[in-house]
Amino acid sequence: MEPVYVATQRGPVLAGALFPASGDAQRPARTVVIAITGTHGNFYSNPFYYNVGDTLNAAGIDFVYAQTCDAFGQMRSVDVHTEEQVLIGSWNERFSYTVDDVGAWVNYAEHVGYDHVVLAGHSLGANKVIRYLSQTHDPRVDRFLLLSPCNVRHLTGVVTPREREVVRTMVERGKGQEMLPFACLAGSSAWPTPPTTGSSRTSSTTYTWRLMPTLARLRASGTRAHY
Repeated sequence: MEPVYVATQRGPVLAGALFPASGDAQRPARTVVIAITGTHGNFYSNPFYYNVGDTLNAAGIDFVYAQTCDAFGQMRSVDVHTEEQVLIGSWNERFSYTVDDVGAWVNYAEHVGYDHVVLAGHSLGANKVIRYLSQTHDPRVDRFLLLSPCNVRHLTGVVTPREREVVRTMVERGKGQEMLPFACLAGSSAWPTPPTTGSSRTSSTTYTWRLMPTLARLRASGTRAHY
């Protein structure tokens, strides 16, 4: 497994991981499955991503675990336009970012040169796949998989009437872009460090933090994909 970083058009760099079937990222398979994660859908909350990667690799298929902006409650990233650190996460995500986020991962797959791209989504990630394909009709995507799509009405229904009133008051006071004073949708702050269990897992202690050198390579390559 190797860390992968892609940059969105609006700026923030997204992190992910490649499970190469060949064991070598420089020798990609013909087919890749890109898994778009859901809210807080990361290695820590959903370790089954390891099993998915290992199973697909055994079938000769590459697997990309692809984070969007809501993989953690809060997560540091770098803006490719300003070259400054930014704070992303479910705390300030907008569903309208979907096309930009998912598109960055599809661009990555195209740049690598895969013949076939399968776009998968779990939980809210499945809703994002639906959104992306309905908005773009991207011909680069051959197939899609939807794993337990999120019931958005239920998701938003966990916001209590009191919390809704707080939100309404903040918007009325011109503070609609500020962080809420409570954890919304069971969110929590998360400052991730990489998983290190097993030799097949990434052992880099800079999984999320190695973004400034990555940014330099992204800009030098003239592409939004780094691998």
